[in-house]
Amino acid sequence: MSRPAPLHGRRNAAAPGYIVVFVDGTEPDAVADALAAEHGFAPKHVFRNALLGFAAELSDDALDAVRRHPAVKYVEHDATVRTM
Repeated sequence: MSRPAPLHGRRNAAAPGYIVVFVDGTEPDAVADALAAEHGFAPKHVFRNALLGFAAELSDDALDAVRRHPAVKYVEHDATVRTM
């Protein structure tokens, strides 16, 4: 069984989702759609430029499965950002 991708950050009630980052060369729309269909979630946004990946709220089971997918480089807890 493959080792899960790293999970960075901390759970945040104000931003309960995750940012999933793919390895370079991954087709983000195709992989995000396949993972969503298989594990029952809907991506909020697919990233195609500065990074490859998607944002979504994931159940614990979906998070575990996503972290074990070979195209996933790492997963990060979503966070709120404030500007002054």
